[in-house]
Amino acid sequence: MKEKKEQEIGVNRSSGAKKVETVAKQTTAEEKKAQESARAQARVEVALEKQKAKRANRWSELARLEAVEYEAKMKKRAQERKALAEKRKAERLARAEKLAEERKARAERRKAEEENRARERAHAKASRSQKRSRSRKQKREKGYGGWLAAVVSLGAITLALTTAVTVGAIDMKRTKDGVMAGYRGMAYELAGVMENVDNDLDRARISNSPVQQGRILTDLLVQARLAELDLEKMPVSAESDKNLTAFINRVAMESERMLAKLRRGEKLSTGDQEVLERLYQANHQIRTRLDEYISQMSDGDIASYMKNGEGQFGDMLTTIEGLTMEENRLALGGETGQKTGAGMGRKQEDPAKEGMGSPQIDSVKAEELCVRYFSDYKIASFQCVGETNARGLHAYNVQGYADDGTQLFAELDVKTGALVRFDFFEACEESTFDLQNARRIAEEFLGKMGYEDMTPVRVRENGTDIDFTFAYQTDGVVFYPDSVRVKVCRSRGMVAGMDATKYLKNHKRREAPQAYITLESAQGALHNGLTVEASRLAVVHTARGERPAYEFLCSYGEEKYFIYTDAQTGDEISILNVKSVG
Repeated sequence: MKEKKEQEIGVNRSSGAKKVETVAKQTTAEEKKAQESARAQARVEVALEKQKAKRANRWSELARLEAVEYEAKMKKRAQERKALAEKRKAERLARAEKLAEERKARAERRKAEEENRARERAHAKASRSQKRSRSRKQKREKGYGGWLAAVVSLGAITLALTTAVTVGAIDMKRTKDGVMAGYRGMAYELAGVMENVDNDLDRARISNSPVQQGRILTDLLVQARLAELDLEKMPVSAESDKNLTAFINRVAMESERMLAKLRRGEKLSTGDQEVLERLYQANHQIRTRLDEYISQMSDGDIASYMKNGEGQFGDMLTTIEGLTMEENRLALGGETGQKTGAGMGRKQEDPAKEGMGSPQIDSVKAEELCVRYFSDYKIASFQCVGETNARGLHAYNVQGYADDGTQLFAELDVKTGALVRFDFFEACEESTFDLQNARRIAEEFLGKMGYEDMTPVRVRENGTDIDFTFAYQTDGVVFYPDSVRVKVCRSRGMVAGMDATKYLKNHKRREAPQAYITLESAQGALHNGLTVEASRLAVVHTARGERPAYEFLCSYGEEKYFIYTDAQTGDEISILNVKSVG
């Protein structure tokens, strides 16, 4: 191969430009050999690069295939885990459904048994009614006419009677003699009505608010008419019936007279208060004797009375008649009846709460929360067995069993996971822990459950159990609607039950209520015979909703009362006997 090379051939003298031409240069054999060798080396290097590229591509493909295989394997494992979780969930749901069905079946069996018993009682009652004599039927018709006249008269007097009167029916033993069973039932019914009379007299004698007095006297008038009706049904002579009903008629007459004064805008005088006090004292004595006789009375006593007018049943009627004739001061009633009025001693209405929303936690989370809540109860495992969705409460039902088989049943709010209520069904047989230790145990449990700023407001000892009622307190004000009940077993020193339904339904951000009436003014308006032992500002729940009130713990003779006065109007809201709320 010839190599080309430029060669100068001339120079222009005027411009200095050079003229060149290209000439071929002869290449030697050695140079050719070197050139061929270089080209061969280049070809080898190119081939090597191609091989390397192919090898790299091959390894990349292998890596890609391995990655795809690994990813497929991971997906398969994830699917297997998901299938296993779904299988376990299905098994758990199946167990829950089975338990729910069993509970439903047991409930249906109990309901059927109760219906059968109710039908049997109805047939027995109808049979007893058919066996009554003509003279008793005529007497009942007379009593019914008197009751109807009393109700008509009462409607014309009171104008707006809002007190609901419920006379509980008493289930008595079946006896072959329907008449004796009827008389015994009348005695029990009479005792129940007279218990309400005693309760109304108890509250009326210490009330100093015209509004509260009007409510109490209205109910007292109704109870007196009902007692008169029951006395007419008793198997006594006309003369004895006249003596027995004398005091009841006087109670009704005095109630009607005082109600008329209140409607005219007048206040009850000191003399009126003395009348109420005398009626209460007489009523209390009679009620004690009546309870003593009824607790010991048998069908044989009634049969003996019907045969010859003697026996314990006759003694009871004679004693009551004698007390009625003593200055016309008969009273038929009880020690402490049911307390009506606002605050803690009455049944509080649940506020309407609609649109509770969808659940925020699932059943598995509820089970996990129970494990944490009851870590000290030695429960092996918990299981969700259903839900409760009624009266504004939506909760999971969770149960578990301790090593000894003791059951724990709890309800947890589906939105927050808060413990709504629970029961630990373990026998409590000894009183090892005293009241102070039991209170400390209850307070520590509430703190663990997340219920803070709670103060004890009620305590009741029930054998070896102690029931505490705690209410939310802030800025020195007690909010009774935000209350939690805690039961402590004194044998083991453990909380055996709790109910925070009212707290969860009513609790919200609380601020001290505005009081237009001072504590001193409210205390000054109380009955002169009361001794105030303690007082504080509180919020209570009434038929009109929540109301700020001053709470007074008072004593009147040997009795103690909680009296609540509206902190904005000064009206009495409620009067509770401590024995009924202790």
